Amino acid sequence: MKNYIFFTMLAVIVWGCSTQKCIYNSKIYDDIYACQGGQGIIEKSLNFYRVNLNYLDKFEYSSKNDTVYILEMYSIQGEVLITIWNKNKTLSYTNERGYFATKNEPLFTKYMVKLVSEWNIPELEEEEEINSNMLPSELIYATKIVFNKRNYHIDCICFKDFFNFQRDRMDFSD
Repeated sequence: MKNYIFFTMLAVIVWGCSTQKCIYNSKIYDDIYACQGGQGIIEKSLNFYRVNLNYLDKFEYSSKNDTVYILEMYSIQGEVLITIWNKNKTLSYTNERGYFATKNEPLFTKYMVKLVSEWNIPELEEEEEINSNMLPSELIYATKIVFNKRNYHIDCICFKDFFNFQRDRMDFSD
């Protein structure tokens, strides 16, 4: 009987903790959506995938002291690319092959990830202006979440995909 009560209590505690994290992450997803403007079909689609993939639940971060970066792209062809990272881990999702697959490496160029990690908005804008010569010109949404004592602050930017052949051509791995 004691074992039954113990395991029941343990299950309730685990379920309660995971539900709390789910509610916390859901609020973050809502705030990202609001930060991105949340008006267009792309923002709505990204939010749909964000909520359904629930990638923050699968990503290890500290709500006490951490900075998490997210790059998201929804292409005209319906492909979704998502990379989320902090100083310890990188997790990516893509449906390029028709189903969502995960990778532990970025789906965007090293230079783009570097600029976002530095939150170097002037350089991102300059790269967009100089090197966004791809057609169609896809939009990339970058998000920075700074966690501090279970509080968080979200910043968002949006820019056109850019690629410099000389610098970025050997940047992707398969």
